[in-house]
Amino acid sequence: MAYFAPYMDGTGLHMPSYDDRLAELRARYCEIFGADPALSASAPDYQLLAAFARRLDDVSSLIRQAYESRNPLSASGHGLDLLLPQYGLIRNPGEADENCRRRMLSSTAARGGCSLDSLDAALRSVTNGKFDLKYRLYVNDGNTADANGIPSHSVALVIYNGGAGKLAQALFDHVAPGIGTYGSTAATAYDRDGGAHTVFFSRAAYNSLTVNAFVYKLPGADETAISEAVVASIMGFVDGLEIGGTLNIPQLYGVANSADPVIANTYVVSDIQVSVPGVDHVVRDIVQCAWNQIFFIGTQAYPAVHVYFTN
Repeated sequence: MAYFAPYMDGTGLHMPSYDDRLAELRARYCEIFGADPALSASAPDYQLLAAFARRLDDVSSLIRQAYESRNPLSASGHGLDLLLPQYGLIRNPGEADENCRRRMLSSTAARGGCSLDSLDAALRSVTNGKFDLKYRLYVNDGNTADANGIPSHSVALVIYNGGAGKLAQALFDHVAPGIGTYGSTAATAYDRDGGAHTVFFSRAAYNSLTVNAFVYKLPGADETAISEAVVASIMGFVDGLEIGGTLNIPQLYGVANSADPVIANTYVVSDIQVSVPGVDHVVRDIVQCAWNQIFFIGTQAYPAVHVYFTN
């Protein structure tokens, strides 16, 4: 692109790139001093123009950071802290930026007119911050049942935790009239006059996995420390996957090998094999959840990440 003066419009902040600025400075130089074939990348004057362009680009970078710090989708650190009070929120001790942004966007949605966004905000508020809900909303606004069996003009909530009564009330209060609820669990919600209504949603079913990690360790490496770090890291990663999500097994190598920076140079994960119920072979590539399932390693009573060592 050619150089242009920075500006803002309805789509955001627009600024020229470093290359655009350098080309503009070079063109102005030639206008003033005349075309100079010696103005190559190795020429001192060209290097000075490049330095000017780089410093201008540094200023633009700072301006963009300030601009983005006012955006609820991207604000971080102190900029995010300054935004939170505008939404009636303060940062909890030790709370990560990502969770702050999630709470802030939920607050924004609750004020909005979009029923689906308002429903999402209501679902996040039903626990009063005692624990994080894990759920997924599916909407079928078509005229026939979709591929998941969700009826037409219906909302399907699949959720891992949360009280049935509060969830049902959130659905009843925020789903638009004429839109049905779908799921395998029924609960009762009440209208403003005390009338009872049946609301449906689904509890997420387990897609139970067993993960076997094969680790090459250096002589003298602490097997217990390695095993604990690898198990915790893999379980944390899988637990963070969404309902109806996909497990990309090759990603687990990076997760496991960087589990603990202190001991990262004492071992290498050489193979990861995942066993899936109903599959007669180990899987090394992709595991897909059904729309109403959540990944779970082992069982509730027996987490199943196994680490096997070689040296």
